Order: sequence, then structure tokens, then C-alpha cells
Amino acid sequence: MINDSYHPVALSDRTLISISGLDVLCFLQQIITTDIDAIGTGDMLPGALLSPQGKILFDFLIGRSNCSFFIDIHSTAADALVYKLNLYRLRANVEIQVKNYKTVCLDLRPSNDPIKDNSAQNGELIFHDRRLVKGYRSIRIYNLNNEKQFSFSAREKWDRIRIAYGIAESGTDFVLGDVFPHDINYDKIHGISFKKGCYIGQEVVSRMHHRGIVRKRVLVARGIRTLPLGGAVIEAAGKPVGRLGTVVGVKAIALVRIDHIKAMMNANTPITAHGIPLTFSSPENMHFSLCG
Repeated sequence: MINDSYHPVALSDRTLISISGLDVLCFLQQIITTDIDAIGTGDMLPGALLSPQGKILFDFLIGRSNCSFFIDIHSTAADALVYKLNLYRLRANVEIQVKNYKTVCLDLRPSNDPIKDNSAQNGELIFHDRRLVKGYRSIRIYNLNNEKQFSFSAREKWDRIRIAYGIAESGTDFVLGDVFPHDINYDKIHGISFKKGCYIGQEVVSRMHHRGIVRKRVLVARGIRTLPLGGAVIEAAGKPVGRLGTVVGVKAIALVRIDHIKAMMNANTPITAHGIPLTFSSPENMHFSLCG
């Protein structure tokens, strides 16, 4: 079992949806952005269900355990996603259920710390969140019976790591229906496939990818003092160039027009949020050229 001394982070705002059945592989492969064949047992990758225009309607993590798949999604969007999945199900042999897990938590370990991350026992499901490719092992634990007691760290621990790695989540960092997968770096964290074939919205995002017309990105913003709450407009030369998302102290997730940010940085034009000067950098596990 996982050592509790690391004080996992409680995730009280997540819901787990199970998807199983004889047709589950084909069903999921044809509607979501993730390459289902690339998800190993015990692993979780980011995924999304898109509109036909390529915008994200639902963002989530999807994991595999034996012959079933599990979607971890913000609780406010869970019922709507189940409804949408059932619309697409038609006559497919697929069962979709919301799982009543009592505890959902996140165990963050140094990447060199050996643990059993692909096990399921004692009413628990355990998945390795593969979005963090270096520095940390992010283990998501779903507990059915609530008998296991954890000593939890503050949610800020996870938010700091999300900021450093540019891991955006809907609600706090972007608005559903308003962004493309590239905008939130899904092409950098295995959240979207360009090889698996057709799925809803695939034609649009594939065209964006191959033509290199990505205009927005999630970057890491840093202020010279404590930043305002998430949602603050980022401005340069009196014009909006993006918004802050999750904020912890002087750092924040920033969804920005990357072409505008580059131009302003090259011209040494101040970029601010509520008057606080900002600097920008690429997330730790990816790279975007911000100059030149």
C-alpha cells in the first residue's frame, strides 16, 4: 500500500465514471481525443470530448484497469458528460456508470521513489497520472469504502505543481467550449492523437496541428509580487493578451496569445495583470520559444 507519510492531496471536486463492455475500445477511440491503445493498465492520460468545430466540451483524465476504462472529471461536468456519452452510445455494447467513490486523492512523490502505482486492492483503484513526465510521480487513488484514513496536505501543493507543469483544468484555467486542445498544451502531454484516425472534431485540430497555426498556449506567469485571483486579464500596450488561471503566490497558469506575448517581449513592452508586471516561461515539461 501507499505510504501515507507523504500526505496526499484531497480532491473533493472529482467524479469517476466507468466505461466497460465488448465495444468499449471502438466506442471511445471514435469520440475522444486520446489514443485509447496508448493507455496502459494502471495509467491515466488526459483526454477531451470536442465539438465538431474542435473546441473542448469536456476535459478529463482517462485510465485503464483490465478491460474497463475510468474517466476522472470535475464533478460539475460529470452528469453532462454521461448524458453526452449515452447519446453517442447508440447500439454499442457499452455500459456507462458513475462510481460512488468516497475518497479521491492525489499522492505526489519524487520521480525516483519506488511505489506500487498500478494496483487495485481493498476497495481502491490506483492510477499513475502520466501528465507529469519528470520530477514527480502523480498517483491518483480512488477509495470505495472510506475506511482508509489519510493525513492530507493542502490543495495548494497540487496547484503549485500544476502551475509549474502547465497543467490546465477547466473552471479555474479556461472555459469549456472556448479553447482548442492545443491551447491547453494537450499536444505536449499525450492528450490528443494525430495518428489514430477520426474522432469528433479531429479534422479541425489536425489541420491546426499540421499547419502550425496554434495561437494560444498555457504558460507559467510570474509577478513581481503576489498576483490577483484567477481570471484577471493580462494586458500589454493597453490590449488584452490573455488571462490568469490558477494562482499561488507570485506564480500562475496563464492562457495567452503566444504570438502577442512574443511580440511584446521582443519589444520590451511591459505585460501586466492588475498593474503587476509579469514575466513568462514555458512549463517544465515542454518548450515554447518566447523570443525571436
